[in-house]
Amino acid sequence: MLRSSMLVVAGLLTSLCFSTAATSQGTAAHERPRVALVLAGGGAKGGAHVGVLKVLEEQRVPIDCIAGTSMGALIGGGYASGIPAAEIEKFLIDVDWKKVVGSQGRRQFEPIEQKRAGATYSNDFEFGLTGEGLQAPGGLIDTNNVEDLLRVYVAQARLETDFDRLPIPYRAVATDMVSSRMIVLREGDLATAMRASMAIPGAFAPVLMNGMVLSDGGLVRNIPIDVARELCGDVVIVVNLVEPAADPKKLHSAVQLLSRTMDVMIIANEELQLQSLRDSDIRIDVEMGSIGTADFERVPETVPLGEAAARKMSAALSRFALPEQEYLAWRTAVTASQHFEVKLADVRFEGLKHVNPEYLAEVSALKPGDTVDAASISHEAQQLAVLQDLDTVGYRLDGDRDAPTLTWLPREKDWGPNYLKVDMGAYASAEGDLMFSIYGRHTRTWLNKLGAEWRNQVQIGSESLFSTSFFQPLDLAHRFFVEPQLFYSRSLEDIFRDQERVARYQFQNATGLLDLGVNIGPYAQGRVGYVYTRRNVDVDIGSQVMPEGEPIDAGLKVSAVYDSRDNAFSPTRGLAATIEYLQSDESMGGEREWERIEAGLGVAVPFRRDVLWVTLAGGSDLSGNLPPDRAFALGGPGSFPGFELGELRGDSYWTLSTNYLWKVKDVMPIRNLALYAGLGLTGGAMYDRIDEGETGEMYGGSLFLTGRTQIGPLTLGVASTSMDSWSVWLSVGRPLGHGTILERGIFR
Repeated sequence: MLRSSMLVVAGLLTSLCFSTAATSQGTAAHERPRVALVLAGGGAKGGAHVGVLKVLEEQRVPIDCIAGTSMGALIGGGYASGIPAAEIEKFLIDVDWKKVVGSQGRRQFEPIEQKRAGATYSNDFEFGLTGEGLQAPGGLIDTNNVEDLLRVYVAQARLETDFDRLPIPYRAVATDMVSSRMIVLREGDLATAMRASMAIPGAFAPVLMNGMVLSDGGLVRNIPIDVARELCGDVVIVVNLVEPAADPKKLHSAVQLLSRTMDVMIIANEELQLQSLRDSDIRIDVEMGSIGTADFERVPETVPLGEAAARKMSAALSRFALPEQEYLAWRTAVTASQHFEVKLADVRFEGLKHVNPEYLAEVSALKPGDTVDAASISHEAQQLAVLQDLDTVGYRLDGDRDAPTLTWLPREKDWGPNYLKVDMGAYASAEGDLMFSIYGRHTRTWLNKLGAEWRNQVQIGSESLFSTSFFQPLDLAHRFFVEPQLFYSRSLEDIFRDQERVARYQFQNATGLLDLGVNIGPYAQGRVGYVYTRRNVDVDIGSQVMPEGEPIDAGLKVSAVYDSRDNAFSPTRGLAATIEYLQSDESMGGEREWERIEAGLGVAVPFRRDVLWVTLAGGSDLSGNLPPDRAFALGGPGSFPGFELGELRGDSYWTLSTNYLWKVKDVMPIRNLALYAGLGLTGGAMYDRIDEGETGEMYGGSLFLTGRTQIGPLTLGVASTSMDSWSVWLSVGRPLGHGTILERGIFR
């Protein structure tokens, strides 16, 4: 503490000496020129700026002002806020870019009802149905984690709205998509300014500010030399991120040329700025090699590249070096901690149109009187931002700095509250199974202050579905709810005898369901309800294996689910468990009396780069009167590989499966898209088969390639069983199947 105080005093005395000298000698005040630092945009490549800053500190070169674009704005904003280079480097290396840019880990925060409502598999697109028609989000990448990262990064500096009053004066550059003009951001929320500067069109949603639609500044000024010179620069140090020349062989297709268009625009405005450099300025060219704009997982590799490039310019940089004591005084004067810890006087929500702020207050963990820091607020912001209607969740601290009011600034999706998702899927096997589906889901949220939702689903194809339901929470926290539902389903299912297809049946269900449920935390839910089904059972092709007719089943349905998986398909960690009890009883309006229970458990365990899956499922007839059309079904890759879909049907079953998946290729690491080679072993049994076939234990093995790709889930496999059956299959997109409770959507 004493040393720091002495250094500050030394700095003040140094400044006084410079001032006195200027008065007496006229020109001495200009002996050290003002140095402006210019940091270019470049996405993940921008980590190289930290390496340059490290060398500037080693050589004792003070910086008087900073101008940056995109990632250069992020690094520059942190340095201008008073964060030394070493701390910025640690911050960058510690960032989980897969989470921040790839939105990995988001599912763990979703409420269980949001998970249970159903994932889309072939794509992540969500559209809004507005008065102007179908509307898409402003960006393909969820930006909340990016914004949250920036708010933590410059937590204290955000309290200063005049960028000239930061420890080092600062400017960020953005592009106004309305006027096509360069916008120099000099005031406001520092985190928002950085976010606007790095809003790559199409990838990140733009920042709306004072009637402007702000996107990445690289479109108009990727190297803002003129901005820095106007701000303070007698001399300018420019950090230029250099990529290898484009390969003409990769510029033939329309997609390749469109992708290259942005690069051409950026390079053109860079060249104009670089041509303005003077002999006294310094240009540091950092050769980036194969590291591209989107290679965020390679950010740690960029820092040494910046260091190496800066050291090549050591002789030129030494012109601006200060003596050690003077530099230490300067460094101490501009260094500022971003940490804070305060006790909240109050918590409130601002700017909501549809979402009830009382609901957010109920689900939020932060309450008046809590002691918080940037990390705890950040964690809470992430949990709030996953809610269906919210795009991002910002905040500010108002009032007394030691006992402020936490004002949440949730931004609702401008394409809501009517949402539409679409999905596609296909399945084929070498033995003749061929299935496809086109799926759509519409949700209208916040129909009343408790958060009621109107939900509609349509699926057309081999398995068709039409449903509508009204989800009504019974309390502000959405712990208890009621959901009436009407749906119609139709499926065509093959019936086998001795591994031969002997018939194809058509099952049609017109169903009414009234559920009362409870949500237990973000992972568990229980439901109990009354179900009424008019069921039509018809032979479509082949001989009659089970009775036809139009029976009515009515009675009780009880279900529970637990889901902590990181993904709905091909999870790499987490657990899913479910149990379902169904009863039909004449006293409740049914024409048949039967009971059945089914349960399943699936666990995904990460092992280095690989994954181990273990699944267990089983079902049983509890009454001895289970109709053949209500029998359990096994067969297909989701329940028992080696058999065709629904090949085995009976009154009870069990299966145990273990699969080891070796990661063979990262398709897109930042999005956790990868392909795995898998080896699976399955054991099980089917009892009281409707075709009176062999019962008892059976075993199987499978080899497959599976994973999530840009076109959705993809699986190609081959399997055989101890009953001399085998199968080869291919599935793409939305999984299809009607086997065990796990196969019907809990663990795929």
